[in-house]
Amino acid sequence: MDLGFEAAKGAAEKVLGVKLPVFMRIILPGLLATAVLYPAVAWILGYLPSDPDRLWQRIAAYAVLTFLLGALISTTNSEIYKIYEGRIFWPSRLFMWARRRQQARVDKLLATAKLARSQGRDTRYNELWYRLRVYPINGKGQPEASHPTRIGNILAGYEQYPNTRYGMRSVFYWPRIWLQIEKDAKEEIDSQWCAADGFLTLSAIGYAGGVVWLLQALAAAFGIGRSVLPLGAPGLTVAGAAGWVVLGFFWYSLSLPFHRENGEIFKSIFDVYRHTVRDLTSLTPNEKENWGATWGYLQYFALRCPNCREWTSAAGEKCEKCGFGLMELKRTMRDSGKFPPG
Repeated sequence: MDLGFEAAKGAAEKVLGVKLPVFMRIILPGLLATAVLYPAVAWILGYLPSDPDRLWQRIAAYAVLTFLLGALISTTNSEIYKIYEGRIFWPSRLFMWARRRQQARVDKLLATAKLARSQGRDTRYNELWYRLRVYPINGKGQPEASHPTRIGNILAGYEQYPNTRYGMRSVFYWPRIWLQIEKDAKEEIDSQWCAADGFLTLSAIGYAGGVVWLLQALAAAFGIGRSVLPLGAPGLTVAGAAGWVVLGFFWYSLSLPFHRENGEIFKSIFDVYRHTVRDLTSLTPNEKENWGATWGYLQYFALRCPNCREWTSAAGEKCEKCGFGLMELKRTMRDSGKFPPG
């Protein structure tokens, strides 16, 4: 773990009194969402007393509203990632245009790296390949842009790593490896990852805020909802919408280095912990049949008849379907302590 990040995390948790993942994934997004929606928030809080002696009620209500909005937004985290990766809500033409732009960037970096190598500029060459390493690798072993966004390619690059190095499909094996990681290690990893999640969520809120404020300004320009404009006038609200978009891009850019660091941790987890799921590569004889026989007996107190292969009650002495005797089967189960294959 980065020592600077660890120090900052510890200081932040002491000052804020909450764990950093909660702050980054819930509180900060909740605060920003109330800013985007502040005319509605002010209207809600306006129903509470405003005198100084009972001001705490408004503060408490605002804190609850912030938490609820943040928690609600956090449930959309996976969908936010899908949008930023280019997996949903991207028209095909826009997807291909943006992907070509990303590929042009890769080609330019490769050409510049080749030139730097020919000139003996090793430091420059290494720096360029530091940037190229985030991209996924094609069949020729060269970086390529498979997604229309920087973050999409960063995620694709490190999610590809387990398959290219070990033949492990990350989507399948990742949850199983994660269950084997020690609790303390999980908390440390999550504390490191939450910054990337939080900044990307703030970016999504910023872009959404730009759309919401622009729509409000357009509605007010046509005489609809002028009284609830965030900045009082359509022109100012349009300027505010542009500000939200700029902030959205800023937070998106800020999240990229954190996503890259998260990718290195993700790859390291497969390097270090893949042995914990090695038993998944082993199958015992008749394993599928044994699990089926166990399920039938424990769930329904039933056995599969050796004669007709139909399920029948384990309480009886004979098969209910064909009348075959079950005593020998049950005696074998009792003596061996195992279920016969189903």
